[in-house]
Amino acid sequence: MNKIDLQTYKLDCKYNGQAEWEDDFRIGKPKDVYKGIGNDFHIIDTISNNLFMIKSGLYSKELMKGMLMEIDELKIKLTDEVYGFVERNENIYPEPKKNFFQRLFK
Repeated sequence: MNKIDLQTYKLDCKYNGQAEWEDDFRIGKPKDVYKGIGNDFHIIDTISNNLFMIKSGLYSKELMKGMLMEIDELKIKLTDEVYGFVERNENIYPEPKKNFFQRLFK
């Protein structure tokens, strides 16, 4: 099983976790995505939503325990790098523009 990598996470950020082309035949599939990417988007969004709800502190301990268990089950499907971005709720698309000095030191 391949883990969800940085490229897939970048596509999730680009398309806001929506893969409408998989459910609606009227929408063409973009060339930069692979078939079945909607499932990967769902995994990323589930982890992100659960982390958000846990951090809010508005839910019971039992419900938070269930969310943590779901995160642990799904976390193994992501690379550590991608999980770090999801945990920080960091959007990596579009890539930030580099200033003059950052371009000098690639």
